[in-house]
Amino acid sequence: MQLSDTEAAYAAGIVDGDGSIQLTRCRRDRWPSPIVSIASTDRELLEWFRARCGGTITHKRTYSPNHTPSFEWKLTDRQALEFLEIVRPFLVIDRKRARCELLLTEYLACTPRNGRYTDEMATRKRELIELFSSLP
Repeated sequence: MQLSDTEAAYAAGIVDGDGSIQLTRCRRDRWPSPIVSIASTDRELLEWFRARCGGTITHKRTYSPNHTPSFEWKLTDRQALEFLEIVRPFLVIDRKRARCELLLTEYLACTPRNGRYTDEMATRKRELIELFSSLP
């Protein structure tokens, strides 16, 4: 994932405005993992993100015929962390910057690559989840 400083600043601005930084369980049998997502009615914008950063774009459900179709771009797991590392210097919104910092400093330290958690790592992971959930 390669972004120029200008592109990284632009991406951070979009994340600050329309994006979300989460620690979410994708499957019942897994621990929560980092997710960065952006929702928009402008698919071209989300295609820009996918072309430069990877990830997936999904069509969001429209609940009324009067609503404009909307889409969501999403990065998960280590791809999300790589993206956050790139945009971190440019994030402006305090709560998003705090979520980013917490994931980048703590997540990998309590997440083994092989998925085998020691008791200590599982305790650290629970503490991280609790702390992340307490952030505004």
